[in-house]
Amino acid sequence: METKWLEDFITLAQTKNFSKAANLRCVTQPAFSRRIQSLEGWLGCELIDRGSYPTRLSAQGEVFYEQALTMLEQIRQARTIVRGGSLQSRQPVRLVVPHTLACSKAPHWVSSLKTKLADRLPDLSFQLTASNVHDAVLYFTDGASDFLVCYHHSREPIELDPAKFEVRVLGTERFSPYSALNESGQALYSLDPLAPLPVPYLSYSKHAYLSKMTDLAIESGPLFLKKSLFETDMSESLKSMCEAGLGVAWLPESAVLPANNLCRISGPYSTDMEIRLYRRAHRGRDHAAAQDHVDLVWHYWPD
Repeated sequence: METKWLEDFITLAQTKNFSKAANLRCVTQPAFSRRIQSLEGWLGCELIDRGSYPTRLSAQGEVFYEQALTMLEQIRQARTIVRGGSLQSRQPVRLVVPHTLACSKAPHWVSSLKTKLADRLPDLSFQLTASNVHDAVLYFTDGASDFLVCYHHSREPIELDPAKFEVRVLGTERFSPYSALNESGQALYSLDPLAPLPVPYLSYSKHAYLSKMTDLAIESGPLFLKKSLFETDMSESLKSMCEAGLGVAWLPESAVLPANNLCRISGPYSTDMEIRLYRRAHRGRDHAAAQDHVDLVWHYWPD
């Protein structure tokens, strides 16, 4: 059995797509499929339900997935130890964070934790994965990250089993419509429902979590919006389009800096989201030093 077979299988389990997994592993799809088959041959069972679409694991594959994560982590730890390294000082704290928070909040969190833990963990390092909210939650629950930070709204809750995951509320984020400024320093666009012309609209992709937040905010009153002129998953892209005067966009408050050429549009079209921090309720890493590392970060995480 080869280590790369485990890495292939874990990638396939997380992407649920042979073509995408093969691309991430930098091999052709036929070669990738052969390696998965070799792992199945070594185990003596089928790991993939090949009668389903999209790709999903078999019952044996579901069981082996957790074991594969553990085996690969143990192999990496063993390599660190025999090379004379220290797990506590070298193993990074793994974070998965939505794109917006990765840009607006993550630098503050990392800087604050480095300062607070400078004496206890002088070599503290982080591995940050930025993703959309849906994929971030899957990445975290699959065991690929120590912490998940994401938005939460009572109307669109992130539902994680409280018996398996601990949660802290770090604060709230105002989610509001923004417009570029005109030459007089006033909002270029208005959301006055009596306005004679529809307002150009910049939107999130339908599957994005912030698209659902926009829908909730728009429920607050009648609006006359044009069909979306631009659509993306990322608030940073919407902000740039909004700054260029192309339309109105709903943005998290932390994504809009004072230097941006934007102003919040007044009215009842905003909503508040919680920013939540999650970790596993049980000891997720085998090595005690690594787990203590994670415990300290959880305890000192800034709001």
